[in-house]
Amino acid sequence: MADQSKWAGRFVAAAIIQGAIAFIIMSILVGISVLGALGVVGLGPSPGRIVAGGDSCTVRTTLSNNTTGAVLTGTGSCSNASTWFIVGMIGYALVGVLGIAVSALFYQYLESTLGAPYSGWRNFTGWFHLLLGGGGSSAAALLAAYGGYLGGAALLPVSAGGLGQNPGYVHVNILNPLSLPITVLMALGLLGFFLGGIGYVTAWWAVRKKAKSTE
Repeated sequence: MADQSKWAGRFVAAAIIQGAIAFIIMSILVGISVLGALGVVGLGPSPGRIVAGGDSCTVRTTLSNNTTGAVLTGTGSCSNASTWFIVGMIGYALVGVLGIAVSALFYQYLESTLGAPYSGWRNFTGWFHLLLGGGGSSAAALLAAYGGYLGGAALLPVSAGGLGQNPGYVHVNILNPLSLPITVLMALGLLGFFLGGIGYVTAWWAVRKKAKSTE
């Protein structure tokens, strides 16, 4: 049994860094809310206003008469900028902070408890897991939250510190340009988790086979 797990230590360090980043972001958001409530202007709308604003929807209807009576048809469009903000913040907390911290427990169990430290090509899968999986998914979540904040702020009326824009403007100028980078980052994150999983599962299976052969 190994005394320490090098990969558990790396993931714990990454979780601490991610937690510090989350703390800074939340402190800034809380500061904007508090200072805005005290009447300080120029800081942008508070996150509470963006979340409370919810989705902005517009509906266009047409009423026509024919021999069978009135027919009502319509089309609707919605902007889900606030949803981007909420999902991005929650996703960063779950994957970037909690997910990385929980991963450390898996590596601790494998390297320390089972006594199978990573070596050779599996070290590369560990780096892929940490950098691509943790870093890519965290960056995607934060970028989504950033776009949601900007989009939600743009939808708010000018009197509330927003831009007073419509959903079409938000989608074309704020959310759509971020879709491709977020997709790429999510793909890199999934690739990192997949490669990390291959390294972990093969190492764990090798330990099990070795244990059975010695019985």
